[in-house]
Amino acid sequence: MRARLLAAAGAAAVGALLVLLAAGREWGTASVTGAARQHVSVTGRQVTAALPATAVALLALAVAVVAASGVLRRLAAGIGTVVAATAVVAAVRAHADIGKTLAAHAFGVAARSLPTHTNGWWVVALAGGAVATAGFGAVAIAGGRWQGMGARYDAPRSPTRPADPAAGAWEALDRGDDPTA
Repeated sequence: MRARLLAAAGAAAVGALLVLLAAGREWGTASVTGAARQHVSVTGRQVTAALPATAVALLALAVAVVAASGVLRRLAAGIGTVVAATAVVAAVRAHADIGKTLAAHAFGVAARSLPTHTNGWWVVALAGGAVATAGFGAVAIAGGRWQGMGARYDAPRSPTRPADPAAGAWEALDRGDDPTA
């Protein structure tokens, strides 16, 4: 069961990294001739600021689903599914906004008259969001039954009291407590 959890969380993390990678790449370019020749380019981050933010949130949630268990794991996976779906929607909307963003960066050019060249980085962001959605969806559906990180990572518990009072006195001496004080 732990392998399934790690595979689903790994898929979510890979999807988040794809979104983060695509957000930093050049999504479109345009060359404008007029009074002065301009060459303008925009990255995914410039087209929509939501992509890097959702990618970082997805990475944090991928770690959270591994660290949590039970209901908290399913809750984190549900939030991760919503954030990943938001990344998919942001990538699709950003593809439509590349021309407007290029026109905003070019000096004195209308968006309709700007000859643009776009590439496929928005598809990489879309695919990353889809992979993360699938990974978080798998954890949200079945992750509550999967094992967590193990008892060694649990919070420390208070030490149990010894049953023998004499043993307790000896342990107090070992700690440096003075029985005469």
